[in-house]
Amino acid sequence: MTQAKPAKSLYEVQKVSVIVKAADVQVRELTVAPGEEVPWHSHTQVTDWCYCLEGVVSAETRHPSDHGRVSARRLFPGQSCRIDPGTEHRITNSGDKACRYLLVQHGQYDFNRIDAGPSGTGSE
Repeated sequence: MTQAKPAKSLYEVQKVSVIVKAADVQVRELTVAPGEEVPWHSHTQVTDWCYCLEGVVSAETRHPSDHGRVSARRLFPGQSCRIDPGTEHRITNSGDKACRYLLVQHGQYDFNRIDAGPSGTGSE
């Protein structure tokens, strides 16, 4: 099943393909154009695994215990990162062409959007 944008218009990216969706697991392939993002958000119980397939994916995280400090990781094809429940994060395209990544999520799904970062850098 392919959607132009995620359910409930939580964010808009070039393409989202749902590969598996069950009660406690989701696997989606996202294509993100330059300048697009999955905005700052967190999950109460969901662990995210982000696997870069093409292009350059930037995964930014911050956790309340880090006093809002942002950590950024650039993922190139074949690289991945894990984002634990409760960690605020966003995914952006840090390249000049579309990037694709596989998002594997485990846990009871929720999407808690965060309106702005502590330094005002959040884009939601």
